[in-house]
Amino acid sequence: MLDNDLVIVSEDGQPFLAKSTVVSAHQPGAGPKFTRVEMSDMKIDDHSTAAVVTCRGTYESPKASVSLKFMRVWLKKNDDWKIVAGSISK
Repeated sequence: MLDNDLVIVSEDGQPFLAKSTVVSAHQPGAGPKFTRVEMSDMKIDDHSTAAVVTCRGTYESPKASVSLKFMRVWLKKNDDWKIVAGSISK
């Protein structure tokens, strides 16, 4: 689902090529272990061959609870939908 040239704007406003970072963070044993993940306030703006998705994610672990806002841009490429850009903020 992630385009090879995926760009994410991080909380500090810096863009980075993110596919390898996102994939490695979701590997077994990597990153924090969450006891609860809840997505809410999802909105999808459909533009035919592109879509903009916004939502809020709440992540809980034994040590902390974090709420983040996400924006993702999906683009239809070769009959497949790919995430090509996005942002993360508090």
